[in-house]
Formats: sequence, C-alpha cells, structure tokens
Amino acid sequence: MANSRNKNQQPVVSAQTPAGDAKPSPLADLICAVTVGIDIGFGVTKAVTHTGKSVLFPSVCGVAREFKFQGEKITEKHPGDQLTDEDGNWFVGDLALRQLRPDEILKLRARASNDVGNAFRVRMMKAALGKVLPGLRNGADVVHVRLATGLPVDHMPDAGQLKAALLGKHVIHTDQTHFIANVVEVMVMPQPYGTIYSKQILPNGQLDPSYTYMLTGVIDTGTYSVDFAVDDDGEYISQYSGSIEAGVYTVQEKIAVNLEDTYKQKFPLHDIEKVLRSKKLNIAGKPVDFTKTVDEYVSQMADGVVMKAADLWKEAGRLDVIWLSGGGAALVEKAIRSAYPQAQVVQAAQTANAQGYCNYAMFAATDGQ
Repeated sequence: MANSRNKNQQPVVSAQTPAGDAKPSPLADLICAVTVGIDIGFGVTKAVTHTGKSVLFPSVCGVAREFKFQGEKITEKHPGDQLTDEDGNWFVGDLALRQLRPDEILKLRARASNDVGNAFRVRMMKAALGKVLPGLRNGADVVHVRLATGLPVDHMPDAGQLKAALLGKHVIHTDQTHFIANVVEVMVMPQPYGTIYSKQILPNGQLDPSYTYMLTGVIDTGTYSVDFAVDDDGEYISQYSGSIEAGVYTVQEKIAVNLEDTYKQKFPLHDIEKVLRSKKLNIAGKPVDFTKTVDEYVSQMADGVVMKAADLWKEAGRLDVIWLSGGGAALVEKAIRSAYPQAQVVQAAQTANAQGYCNYAMFAATDGQ
C-alpha cells in the first residue's frame, strides 16, 4: 500500500542560496521529490507526474534561430519549446518543426545507444521536466526527481547506459523555467510495460483490485518502432516479447513520397501528419482527399504488425487481453482486433506508457514493492 508521504506528495523544491542579489525561492526551505514517468519515443516524448500533470511534444530539436518578428507571440504559442543547455540554445518540439528547415532538425533514430543518442534523450528529458515544472525562475532551485522510463524491448541491454546519462544534476533552462533537476533515481523497463502498469497499478501506487487479467499482452505502435510484451501475473515473459522497426513512420514516408511525386515539392512533417490523421489536406487553397492512399499505406503497416504478433504469440488465444497503445494504436486497431478479438485500445493510448512508468515508480516507493 502507498504510504501517506507518497500518496499526498507534491512537487516541492529545495534551494541553495543563490549568489549575488538573487532572491531565494519562496519554496527554498521545503524538500521533497517529484515522481515522473517519461516516454522518450522516437517520434513523440511524453511525460506524466505523480500529481497528474502531463505533456507531450515531438521528439525533435534544432539550433535556435533569432526571432526577427513576433517573438513574444511565438513564445506564447509554444511555451517551453526554447531550451538552453551546455551546447547552446535550442528549439524543441513543435517550435522546431514550425521554425526550422527539415535539414536543421535532429531526431532520434534506430538504436542510437551511444553518447550522441543518450545526449539527445537527456535534452528531451530536460524539455519535458521544464514543461511539467514551469515557473521556477531562480536558477539555483533544486527539484529532486525520481524518474521511470522505458526502452524498446530489444534495446533493453542499453538500460545501464541510459540510467547513467539521466542520473544526477541537470540544469533545466527554458523560456518558462530555470532550475536544477537532481535525478536521484532512474528506473528503466521494456517500453510497452508502461501500458501494462497503467492498467495494473493506480496512480497512487496501489495495485488495482479490479484488474483480474492474468496473462496480458501489449502492442505499442510508436513512430519508429512497434513493441510487443507479455506479462503473466506480474512476470515478464521474454520469449513472447520483442520489437520491430516498422512504426507509423513507414506510412509517413510513403505519404511524403506520394506528395512530392504528385506536387513536385517537399511537404513539412506537420502537413504529412495532417494527411495521415485526417486524410485531407488543403493544397493551393483547395481540399484534396487522400483517403484511399492513406488506407492502403496504413493497411500495409498493420499487416506487418499482425505478422509479428503471430510470430511471437503462436498461442495468442491464451492471452486474456491485448492492450493497444502508442500514437499508432488507432491505426492498427481494426487489423489487430480482426486477428485477436480480445485486443483493446487503452484510454489515452499515446501517453499510456508514461502514465504506467509513473504508476510503477509510485508503487516501487511503497511497501508493496
């Protein structure tokens, strides 16, 4: 059971006495920790705190440009998307997509378990923490953070490197906040396990007594990878878990090629995403319907997901439930439910992993660990 300290915990701050004439934070002499579940996806970064605050933004960044016009308006429209770190000034998330050229935008791709990949993950973590903890302006305030996150199933051998990169003190400096995040604990789990924990564990860290499924499967359809995992009454079953790099990006790339071939120009990612989600796009002032094209590309992706599930879960009929999560869950739902009637899309599918990570971190802090 969750103890009262964690159950009612709020994100409070301890502070060091700042140099010069800066005034200490009004929260300076209070010490506590914030628990954060963060899913640093190849396409979208999602974060959820134990108080219920959540954010999500595209996992992209690029060197910042100087605003020559409407700087305040742009900043107001994209709060927290301007980040400063030891490597300079950055645009992240939607601001980067809107204000930078495609060749200026950095993304996390493939395995990327080296120092460069983890430096990118740290930058996304900083942006996420800045978004969930806005309003701290002192620069010397210290927020103690317990962090839970995940890696694609087949990348779990890299968990030690990721933990080392995320642990310790990080300066969080954005257009909305300025403080030090002291990451005192990092938990790393197979990425889709967050979805399972979002169902098995309540946000206060207690096991959900209404959850009665014993053998649980999950298919997490993300931007660049699709992850599969199976849990048997709390035990991770490795032989039924795995990853494929065939996520939503396969559809996005085909849409991009189709648009470029048809209209002889490159389209930005937000236009491609609009075609994928709404199947329509205004071109030269007129709406164009892409339903047939998008349905064909989505069907090809979904068929690949079903084939991988069939390969991993030859006896899938034994699974009590299959949870579908990730930004692509709705896209593959029809195909997967046709093969596996027990499949269900989880509520808030895109942030389910981050919510589950946070739930598990709260559980781990209780006597129920």
